[in-house]
Amino acid sequence: MPGATFLEGDRVELCTMEAEDAAFLTEAVNDPAVRQSLGVADPRSRAHHEEWIEEEVNGGDGIALLVVADDEPVGVVSTVWIADRNGHAILSAWIAADAHGEGYGSDATTTFIDYLFDEKRMHSVRAEAYETNEASNALLSSIGLEHVGTIPEGAFVDGEFVDSHIYSITADDWRAQRA
Repeated sequence: MPGATFLEGDRVELCTMEAEDAAFLTEAVNDPAVRQSLGVADPRSRAHHEEWIEEEVNGGDGIALLVVADDEPVGVVSTVWIADRNGHAILSAWIAADAHGEGYGSDATTTFIDYLFDEKRMHSVRAEAYETNEASNALLSSIGLEHVGTIPEGAFVDGEFVDSHIYSITADDWRAQRA
């Protein structure tokens, strides 16, 4: 059962993550359609996710929220790194395989970026997507992040080295395109 609603998008709610959400995380992250796009090569147990929620979500420096549609968890959006002094955040997001193509990723990501710029006072946001993850590359471009570079063979995914694409946007550019 998702925790309290922290942010509301048009189609999703971004909720606090609770210990009981570990079951959803375990099922979703171990799905090849999700884990390969995240670069997860090792099996992740429920105990692993319970520990992650306790230590990283509840005790870490970043922000992680459960993406919820129709009262059911469908993904996660988070900052994997925040530099408060420089006003910069690295964004991560994923949607469970059975919820792909519903627009939840776009809604969750834009809602979270709005929050990072408007409430957390970030100056820029960056995200990374593997070359093999066409959906994430398309999503990041479609919501207005600019492709700013490529790390050649920057990741090892599903048995091969693949390029990693870097996207970024400043708060001013984000607000200008949303006006």
